[in-house]
Amino acid sequence: YSIQALWTAAHLNRPITYVIPNNQGYKIIKQRLMSFRGTDKYIGMDLTHPTIDYVKLAESMGVPAIRIHDPAELNAAIRLATRSNKTNLIEVMMSPDINT
Repeated sequence: YSIQALWTAAHLNRPITYVIPNNQGYKIIKQRLMSFRGTDKYIGMDLTHPTIDYVKLAESMGVPAIRIHDPAELNAAIRLATRSNKTNLIEVMMSPDINT
């Protein structure tokens, strides 16, 4: 939950691979609100306008980063990242729809 952790790993040259499932918001909280309260009113739970570009954010700290749109690509991306023995970031794009 803290981008400073990515900076720290890069600064200390730690071999950590961050995987960010990006659904452009707090989808799990939206799902819980819908199931517990039956509401579809979400305030402050969408990370859009502007969207966050985690790949560019990582690269601004010197961290190699990739974005994937197909979860089937994740295993190969993780293998490649961990072999580098450096800090890496993998952004996995996911649907923001709470029903998926």
